[in-house]
Amino acid sequence: MKKKKYPKRFIKGVKKYIKLSKSLLPGLFFLCLTLGMLFSLIIPLRPTYSEFEKRELASFPKFSVSALVSGSYFKDIDTWFADTFPFRERLISANSKLSELRGVGDKIYGLNDMAVQTVPQASSEKTTEAESGNKEPSETTEKQTEPTVPDQINDVTQTLGGILVIGDTGYEYCSFHQGVADKYVGIINKTAQQLKGVSNVYCMVVPTSMDITMSDNVRKGINSCDQSEVAKYIYDSLNTGAKSVDLYTQLRMHRDEYVYFRTDHHWTALGAYYAYAKFCETAGYKPMSLEKYEKVSYGDFLGSFYGDTNNSAMKKNPDELIAYLPPYKSSLTFTNTQGKSFNWELVHDVSNYPISEKYNSFAGSDNPFTVIENLSKEKGKTCLVIKESFGNAMIPFLVGKYKKVYVIDYRYYKKGIITFAKQNKIDDVLFINNASAVRSDTLIERMRVIDY
Repeated sequence: MKKKKYPKRFIKGVKKYIKLSKSLLPGLFFLCLTLGMLFSLIIPLRPTYSEFEKRELASFPKFSVSALVSGSYFKDIDTWFADTFPFRERLISANSKLSELRGVGDKIYGLNDMAVQTVPQASSEKTTEAESGNKEPSETTEKQTEPTVPDQINDVTQTLGGILVIGDTGYEYCSFHQGVADKYVGIINKTAQQLKGVSNVYCMVVPTSMDITMSDNVRKGINSCDQSEVAKYIYDSLNTGAKSVDLYTQLRMHRDEYVYFRTDHHWTALGAYYAYAKFCETAGYKPMSLEKYEKVSYGDFLGSFYGDTNNSAMKKNPDELIAYLPPYKSSLTFTNTQGKSFNWELVHDVSNYPISEKYNSFAGSDNPFTVIENLSKEKGKTCLVIKESFGNAMIPFLVGKYKKVYVIDYRYYKKGIITFAKQNKIDDVLFINNASAVRSDTLIERMRVIDY
């Protein structure tokens, strides 16, 4: 069979086309890349608030020579770029659905992915039980039996970043960073030392749901640090001027109750109540009975775990936002990040809020500064709460024990907390942080710079 011959003009045209294509393709590639970058940098297209994560997204950093020299300027741009990428939440949702279609989740992630972290023992100067707030049970005290929770060993599991999903329930992995923990301890010790004779200082490390509500047979195979050991390290490192409020055992005794959300990383109002009761025990107060509060439901709630994973099982079985209305009257005024003040309710009806924003029911949500007055008391003690969002659900219970409660969210507050406590002669200063927050150098550094 004779080989077909093409006209020289045709062959010449093909070679010219191939040569042109080779020269144009790189240009077209870089053009598309440039257009994509320009598209992603158009600020009006970039979101400023995450409805799913219920937080303000990173803003474009202001230029300064010092930030440029230190390198933080470009790091902040990188954070802004990743945090506000257009259609970010839709892309996360698509990724989650593709993972489900591929059958991702036939094993528990984290078991063999990295070396198991161990928490070292702290070197402590603390000498007295009364000051530590952690009293060892006496020999005559009967050890209570922890309740059991339903077995999850056969539930489908999935992972996305630092989140583990088992069935319709999300959990956050926890790691330990000794340097960050030491910095956090240093802040509390400094506060206690500076406020000696003025204020009692308390430290409350809140465990996340993984170490409380996850079934034991599944938890033992998860590569996440023991949060009871994290809390112990911090508590044992406190000096004698600071008192610890150990929540781990308290919450484990109620682990079969609705103490944590399934679709969100926070505890519920019920979990916060048990923490309040433990604080009262440590501080020498009598907690108000939960029966004296009016239990209300503000409907379905899909929180941060759902927002980060768009898990279909969570969507089919959302949480319920339950709040407890206090029997005492109060007034609340918060100052937002723009410096504007608003009067608000201690527990706000969020029935008509978007399903992802209902945790905002408690204490005016996350604001730099909040003042709450108990109108049912003519006089009484004062309390300063230094917190991140976990503290919100506990504050409505705390108000019953004080005439005034001041709340500082250290992530946004710009003034000195020690100075404020001295000027206002605060009786009790309470640090509330979850176990995940105390490993974050960014968060703890924000607290450190206002610790004066």
